[in-house]
Parts: sequence; C-alpha cells; structure tokens
Amino acid sequence: YHPVLLGAAQVRFVDAKAAVDETRALVMLAPIGEGAVAVDWQSSTEAGFGLDELEREPSQNARFGSLPAEAASAKSYAGWSRDFAAWLYDSQTLELWKSPSLGEISRPGESERDFRVRLQQAAREKRDAGVERLRKTYAPKLTALEDRIRRAEQAEEREREQAKQQKLQTAISVGATLLGAFLGRKAVSTATMGRAATAARAGSRILKETQDVARAGETVEVLKQRLADLEAEFKTAAEALDPAAGPAAEELEKLAVKLKKTNITVRLVALCWLPQWQGLEGAAKSAY
Repeated sequence: YHPVLLGAAQVRFVDAKAAVDETRALVMLAPIGEGAVAVDWQSSTEAGFGLDELEREPSQNARFGSLPAEAASAKSYAGWSRDFAAWLYDSQTLELWKSPSLGEISRPGESERDFRVRLQQAAREKRDAGVERLRKTYAPKLTALEDRIRRAEQAEEREREQAKQQKLQTAISVGATLLGAFLGRKAVSTATMGRAATAARAGSRILKETQDVARAGETVEVLKQRLADLEAEFKTAAEALDPAAGPAAEELEKLAVKLKKTNITVRLVALCWLPQWQGLEGAAKSAY
C-alpha cells in the first residue's frame, strides 16, 4: 500500500444573477512528501471514487510503504485541512457559457454544443414571439386598409353603374330628339330645343360620372399601394428579428462562478493507503 493524503469536501457554487446553485462533491488525493511543505494540494488529482468505496481493512498479506514523519503526527492534519479549504477556494470555479445575443447562460455540466442547440431553439421561440407581437401591431392597420379598399371598390362599382345608366338614358334622349325633329319635317320646335338642352345636360352628367369613376379608381389604387407598402414594412420588421449571426455562429462569453468560503465544507482529510501491485522487477503498479 502506498500512502497519500485524501481530502473530501462539498462545494456549492451560487450566483443569483445567473440562476446558478450547483453543489459538487470532491475527493482529492495528494502525495505526501518530506520537508517544510509535505503536502501540496496543487499537485492533487481527483480520486475517481467516493468515500463510501473506501475499505477499512487492508488485504491479507499486504505490505505498507514507508510513512513520512509528518503524516504520523495528528497535528499535521488540522493544518492540511485548512490548506485544503484554501486551495479549494483559489482553484475551484464553475465555468459556464453565456450568449451575448440572447443573454442565456449554460447549465452546469452542459457542453458548448448542447448549449448552442438549446440557444437555437430559444432564438426561434424569441423570433416567433416577436413576429406575433408585430402581427398584433400591424393587424388592425392592415384590416382597416383592406376594409377601406373594399368600400372604395364598391363605390367605384356604383359610380361605374351610374355612368353606364346615364350614358344609356342620354343616348335614348338624344335619339328621340333627333328622330322627332326628323319626322316632324319642320323647323326645330321649342319642345325639340328643350329636349336637346336636356340631352346636353345629360351629356354633362355623363362627363361628371365618368370623372367620378376615374377618381374612384385612383382612390382604390392609392389604397392598394398603401396596403402593399404596409405589408412590405411588416415583412422587413419581421426579417430584422433574425440576428445576422445566429447562436450557432456567435462567439460565446465565458462566465466563471467563484466559490465563497462559506460554501466550502471539508468533510474529511485523512491518510489513505492506495493498493498497488508489486511486479517481479520491483516496479509498483496501481491496483485500483
């Protein structure tokens, strides 16, 4: 068995702004040497096993390696425990990713790839929500214009029908006037002149009706152009909701959550004997 120093602790990373509250259990193994600094936790490595996996009794016929003098003194362990807590405070951080465009932060243990996949989904949801807000803003305006176009088209149709009827009535009036004058074989009478004047006035009304139809047509076209412009404006605003560089391509920021001393709980600092195989040539090989 080879002697090492085992340090077990529970650390808690807390960051209210990042909505992080992560607790981790650590079991570290540090070599024990001689001299002023017998234990350097910076040289420690993760044990790869939990405290519940430790055995209290050695295997039969096992041999123990030499124990450094510092490790044989009970006072040493109190100092090593303080050093262990100090090393944890300086060395342990929880590294997360942050999206500048969305403000989202990765979850503890989430890989960059998985985080980007989640960001793409969040970006789609954000875009869809933005488009829905735009739709609610533009919908009343679009509906109002469509209603105005419908009424304008109805007015244009009425004007066109009135002009058509006026042309028909005028044609009949003029025809009757000319026919009466021709059949009477007399100089144009007062009645004939009156009918001619009426026909002339009807002609003026035809011109007015024709002009009204033209104006109604212009109004419909103006309203349709306004509708097309508003639809184009909506489309441009909706397309602007898609960022130029999406979550799959943007450069993520690194967010490091540091430990607070009050969130470090040292559970155990103790001597641990690691099993090793002794080869025929004398070289030792880890047995765990």
